[in-house]
Amino acid sequence: MANQLSDGLVEYSDGTRASVEQMSKDVTTFLMWSAEPHLESRHRMGFKAIVYLIILTILVYFSMKRIWSRIETEV
Repeated sequence: MANQLSDGLVEYSDGTRASVEQMSKDVTTFLMWSAEPHLESRHRMGFKAIVYLIILTILVYFSMKRIWSRIETEV
């Protein structure tokens, strides 16, 4: 089978050299995006959820310390 890509097939508007390596990176990037187009938004939402859970854990810990500080231990 003949090579599908060769140097100079595409003209980039930013002046990037159109090498086979660059075009193959572009194709793989596009295929990754087309496989999961919402990946970036899911990562942002996951980061927000982790921050929320960390803050919630800290608040629960301090409220637990305040509630249970009234009870004396027998040990």
